[in-house]
Amino acid sequence: MRRNSQAFPRERRCIALGEAALAFLDSRGGKRTRHLAALWQNWSVVMGENLAGLAFPLGHKDALLLIGAEDSMALQELSLQSPEILQRVNAFMDGECFRRVNISLLQSRQLLLPVRPRLSDIPLRPSLPPKPRELGSLVGKLNPASPVARCYEAYVMMFSER
Repeated sequence: MRRNSQAFPRERRCIALGEAALAFLDSRGGKRTRHLAALWQNWSVVMGENLAGLAFPLGHKDALLLIGAEDSMALQELSLQSPEILQRVNAFMDGECFRRVNISLLQSRQLLLPVRPRLSDIPLRPSLPPKPRELGSLVGKLNPASPVARCYEAYVMMFSER
């Protein structure tokens, strides 16, 4: 049986097993996988603080980067920022690794980040400011058909429900 000497040419020197394993994995596409793992680990640094809170990495499919957004407002903002996201990711990957970005809602998908912000950490209702001293003095004095009067009455009711 004849061996294929073209695939793995012999060398007349000793190399470390780790170096040989890396060379073997790189020949099978391992270098890209290592770069992707580094991208997921450094996602917040690559995206910056403005985009990292909106964009969550979901994975990739060939030259398509998959990103998740928590709500439709974030999805819209990320779709407008897609060229910048592509530029930042490809700069980190040292070449044009991705050509497109697909942004979708997270729903219950698994993220590639170690920690996802929990909704329990976010207060459901923001705390109200202190009650103004002369609150309610304009009730009945404004035109009841105007939107301003309705908003003012709702504002007064918000403090009376305390």
